[in-house]
Amino acid sequence: MQLQVKSKTWLEANGKFIIGEGGIALLEAIEKFGSIQLAAKHLGWSYRHTWGYLKNMERNSGRQFIVARHGGTARGGTDLTPEGRKLRRDYRRFQKELRTTVRKRSRLLFSY
Repeated sequence: MQLQVKSKTWLEANGKFIIGEGGIALLEAIEKFGSIQLAAKHLGWSYRHTWGYLKNMERNSGRQFIVARHGGTARGGTDLTPEGRKLRRDYRRFQKELRTTVRKRSRLLFSY
């Protein structure tokens, strides 16, 4: 029998939730679609929930992760800030390293 260790990862600042897997998926969707509305639709989230999630992230961390692109002929939209892109990239890198470590340790400690 092979037991498997499962884990969830999220980031907090001063005990306040910043972001988890869903938030990272949201940042990825914003980066892909250039729109909070399209990102929300892609994830099956309401716009209100999505906007609240983003505002909580920024309020709880004291950092800005998205920036509005204002209208004109090219229309408006939303981009990730350099800090938003770094957060997404670093979270994914950490998650990959963690999965590798958990898988190795799990096989070592829990193979019965």
